[in-house]
Amino acid sequence: MGGTQATQIRSLLLEAADAIDRANAIVSTLDSGDRVLLALPLDEISSALHFELLQKLYLRYPGLAEEGEGWNGTMV
Repeated sequence: MGGTQATQIRSLLLEAADAIDRANAIVSTLDSGDRVLLALPLDEISSALHFELLQKLYLRYPGLAEEGEGWNGTMV
């Protein structure tokens, strides 16, 4: 995987994280039965995205986490 691919993957993962956050906001307004049904799976997906996928990407490309969206794809 190159720096450009890592940047693209990071961007898509952050978009997914935003979508999950928006879904969680809606889920929090549901009645308790529906909230219980959806809240835990959304939390599990969010945790996996942040603490497994993004963390591994940032460990492989530390500059990606430090530079954010403007990172130029070069390795540190």
